[in-house]
Amino acid sequence: MEGQLHSVPALPDGDAPLDATGQLGLAMSVMRYNQGFVEFLDNKANSLLLVNSIFLAAGAAGDLSSAPGVIATTIAAIAVLACLMVVYARMPSRLSHDPAKLVFFGHIRQRRTADDYLDDFQRTGIDEIAEATILQVHDLATVVEQKFRAYRWAQIVTLFSAAAGIVSLVF
Repeated sequence: MEGQLHSVPALPDGDAPLDATGQLGLAMSVMRYNQGFVEFLDNKANSLLLVNSIFLAAGAAGDLSSAPGVIATTIAAIAVLACLMVVYARMPSRLSHDPAKLVFFGHIRQRRTADDYLDDFQRTGIDEIAEATILQVHDLATVVEQKFRAYRWAQIVTLFSAAAGIVSLVF
């Protein structure tokens, strides 16, 4: 599915609101769009993690008796942790059982059996499912925001890590 465009339901003419089915379709489309940000940021953080791991390994294998070597290695270690914080950003702790929360795996796995999930899916009305899914889109946006914030920090620390590594090599 990577690289494929996801269709967005047709919006009604004028100022008419979407019905529950349209809301659910649009919410799922927005969720997929924001999930793309999660994947993008995780991939970028993994790239920075690789770079910083190389800096850390080089620093640890180098001269740790000099101040520049110790500083470069310390900054590389901090940068590795900063990259891991991007991956760590997670959903808010609103995993309370709600029969209408049917999308995220955490909500699905709250049911003890597949039959419990099927029962909730079949018993819950489209309005309730749409509302719960829209709220889950908001939760996902919180994760995206956390990841962007952590990634910006990881970029800055990686820049310092690279600079410190270069200074360590020169001295």
